Amino acid sequence: MKSRNDEMTQRVLMLLKIDANNLFNRIKSRKSEYLEIFALRRTREHFPMIFDNRYEDTSLENLVSCSTELITTLDQFYTPVEEMKWYLFKTEDMPNTVEDFIDRKIRKMERLLATLNLYLDAELGIQNDEPTTIDQPLFIDQAEPVENLFSTELEDDNSQET
Repeated sequence: MKSRNDEMTQRVLMLLKIDANNLFNRIKSRKSEYLEIFALRRTREHFPMIFDNRYEDTSLENLVSCSTELITTLDQFYTPVEEMKWYLFKTEDMPNTVEDFIDRKIRKMERLLATLNLYLDAELGIQNDEPTTIDQPLFIDQAEPVENLFSTELEDDNSQET
């Protein structure tokens, strides 16, 4: 199936697809790490590394050639991301409550991402026998895992407790 979009639009759509899948994978796979850092030190400095995404910086000119259905689906997917980000930066809830909130949002995002991938694949003209899997990133994320960025500080904190 050939896409009806020009090459520039194809590139924007592929970047959005990669961004959405990698964002979801960071949020889901690093959940225990970023929540542990938050619970132990009540710091929020590591959240931008988790929630950073290209969609927030995408111009309207880049989205104008997308279908209204795709734009709506993009908005539906990125809304829980924004809700999580806001919640984590403002909450004073206990760690178990925070984890429950994040788990609910991740389950919702998983469904929304599956729908988003279907719309993106249709716009890209990708015909898949199997839906895009959301368990693996579309490309290798070169960013250092959160645990490596804070491991020495956590080890120092743990050694003081003993």
